[in-house]
Amino acid sequence: MKQKHLILIGIFLTLFSSCNRRSQLLYVQNLDPQGEVLMAKPTPYKLQPGDILYIQLITPSPEISQAFNNPTGVTVQNQTRDESSIYLNGYTVSDSGLVALPFLGEAKVQGLTVSEATQELQKLTERMYKDATLIVKLASFKVTVLGEVRRPGSIRNFNDQLNVFEAIAAVGDISENGDRQNVLVVRPSIEGNRTFRLNLADKSVLASEAFYLMPNDVVIVEPIGNKVFQMNIPYITLTFSTLSTLILLYNFITRL
Repeated sequence: MKQKHLILIGIFLTLFSSCNRRSQLLYVQNLDPQGEVLMAKPTPYKLQPGDILYIQLITPSPEISQAFNNPTGVTVQNQTRDESSIYLNGYTVSDSGLVALPFLGEAKVQGLTVSEATQELQKLTERMYKDATLIVKLASFKVTVLGEVRRPGSIRNFNDQLNVFEAIAAVGDISENGDRQNVLVVRPSIEGNRTFRLNLADKSVLASEAFYLMPNDVVIVEPIGNKVFQMNIPYITLTFSTLSTLILLYNFITRL
């Protein structure tokens, strides 16, 4: 009987240890509503080769604007914000850091922020057309979220900023098996990849350099330590059940 009780206690402890604690599912747990919290400031993104820019020319002449903004003369109805639309209607920064514009020529934009690139392209425009204005936006702001989230994949951001909570919300939140206290952010750049570790359960994340994500960032939500244990629970339970049956059978045979 003692052996049977020990086996039952072992099964109970196994199931109990596999349960998630409430603290593992909460965000920013130590935030004081009445206290001041340091907030991170977005780092201006500097354009890199492969980035795609949306550029629109506005002039007093409708003919010039039309020729620049729609050189093919084909009107596309209900354009969607998918990969092909962004690629076909945008201007890609070349490997040499240049962007080539119809009728205006080329300009070096690599290493510039979008605001600085706008000023540089505006100078180029003013050499050709008076009273002309350029609208420049980054069209290739993409972030990838992988790991223990509801819908892992890439998301496109059409705002100037995107923080880590917004990115996680866009993929359906972190699953119950995700480790909110050790989220990895990989940030590629020309100099190489940088990595950050974020504790989304602590208010310090709000002041982290990686709180505001950058284009091409990869967010990886790793599993909590007991996920593998949870996956093996059926096998562990079966093992305990088999041992219990064998012990009972042994006790029965020895009593004969």
